[in-house]
Amino acid sequence: MARTPTSTTEAGFTLVELLVVLALLAMAYGLAAPALNRVIGAGDLQVATRELAASLRRARSDAVVGAREVRFVIDTGAGVYGADPSMRPLPRGIAAVAAVPATHRLSPRLAAIDFFPDGASTGGRITLSTAGGGSADIAVDWLSGRVGSP
Repeated sequence: MARTPTSTTEAGFTLVELLVVLALLAMAYGLAAPALNRVIGAGDLQVATRELAASLRRARSDAVVGAREVRFVIDTGAGVYGADPSMRPLPRGIAAVAAVPATHRLSPRLAAIDFFPDGASTGGRITLSTAGGGSADIAVDWLSGRVGSP
C-alpha cells in the first residue's frame, strides 16, 4: 500500500509573526502621534483665530450700528476676550499677546481696542500661539477699523 504525503501546514499565523506585526504597529503609532497632535493643535489655532476675529468684527459693527464707542478687551493672563458684557475664553493651549497703543495698555496683561461710531478704531495686533510653535496674527487697522490678517 502506497502512502500519500500529508500536508503539515495549516492556515494561520504564528505567535512570532503576530508579535512582529504588533511591534511594527506600535512603532508606527509612536511616530504618527506627535504629528497628529500638531495637526489637532493647528486646527484649534485656526478656530480660535476665526472666533477672535469675529468678535472684533462684532465689536466694530456694534459701534457703527449703535453710534457709540465700543471697547474690546483682551486679558492675556486669564485668556479671555470680548466687549463687555460678553467675555469669551480662549481655547486651552492657546496663548495671546496683544500689541496696542500705550494709552490702551490697561495693565501688563490687559489690552483694549476701541471702535468708534465712524468705523475707525485705536488699532492693534493680537497674536495667538500654541505650545507646538504655531501662531496666527489678527490686525485691526486704526483708520478703517477693519479686522484681518496682515
